[in-house]
Amino acid sequence: MTEKRSGVAILGGSGYGGGELLRLLAHHPSIEACAVVSRSYADQPVASVHSHLQGMSHLTFTDSLSPQWYAGYESAAVICSMPPGQAAAAIQNAQAQGLPDSIKIIDLSGDFRLKDQRDHTTYYPEVPLAPEIRNSCVYALPEVVGHSKIAKARYLTNPGCLSTTAIIGLAPLRDVPLSGAVVVDAKTGTSGAGREPQPSMHHPARATDFTAYKVLEHRHEPEILQALGDGFNGRDSFMFVPHLLPISRGIEASCYFTCADSTTAAQLPERYSEFYRASPFVRFRSRPPRLVDVVGTNFCDIQVVVRGAQVVVLVATDNLGKGMAGQCVQNLNIAFGLPQETGLLVPALGPV
Repeated sequence: MTEKRSGVAILGGSGYGGGELLRLLAHHPSIEACAVVSRSYADQPVASVHSHLQGMSHLTFTDSLSPQWYAGYESAAVICSMPPGQAAAAIQNAQAQGLPDSIKIIDLSGDFRLKDQRDHTTYYPEVPLAPEIRNSCVYALPEVVGHSKIAKARYLTNPGCLSTTAIIGLAPLRDVPLSGAVVVDAKTGTSGAGREPQPSMHHPARATDFTAYKVLEHRHEPEILQALGDGFNGRDSFMFVPHLLPISRGIEASCYFTCADSTTAAQLPERYSEFYRASPFVRFRSRPPRLVDVVGTNFCDIQVVVRGAQVVVLVATDNLGKGMAGQCVQNLNIAFGLPQETGLLVPALGPV
């Protein structure tokens, strides 16, 4: 019997998300990565691709999951860390090989995040609907979704990095009367685009530049609205504009809105504090959050600034941490009946 009670298989483990998952699980007290699949790097040591894991991982990439890879564990999960459009086929293939129903499946790609078929077809045209999986998927953002739903679900879809940051910044406003538009001005590091090289992510193109992209048409916008509720101030009164920062990791989202009156606005700091009272990864700051305080962690730092009826909520996360792999481990903890913070309460590096 293995010393760790839960085992995880990662499909598509050669990317940045897979590398971060392996880093976090390397020191997790109860969960371990026991299989990592990558057809491109099959039979190569994991550390030959993720060199920062040298001496920390002795796994070798395989081109497929071996039978009974989950044997000897009390619980197990499959994590799909693959490009959009590939998760459904990978999951169906694993099930065809006799994957037990007790094994959790978490998708990181976004293939199953949107419930509305029209939204999905618009924002993920390359992704099959796969309704048999989609209809059973729980949107797993622990700070907003009940832990019992996450624990009971077979299929979990991990929220997007920008979505996570914006939703945590806005969720306490669900029934707060607002006046006018809600604007989310988000900035993200380039690692969110994945490991595969792209001309727009090439170092000479990014290192000294700062630009918006997919203005008012980013696929995380309908995801944010879905999580906040269909009536959240109306789609026409919500604007989401992402920008690319010339850094590798980190997201800062500035959320702007006006309350119906100044009395309501003045109560928001206390409202936010109460809303996230049981959320160990949400930290409130008395100054604007800094990326260096969250990069490498699962923390989400927030400041709520009020002037009259005007409110600015500033949020900082790590797109590979709370925005992806860290949140995945948080969901694994909940799914396996562990305290949600297990293996994740580590400080940031400070200067990076």
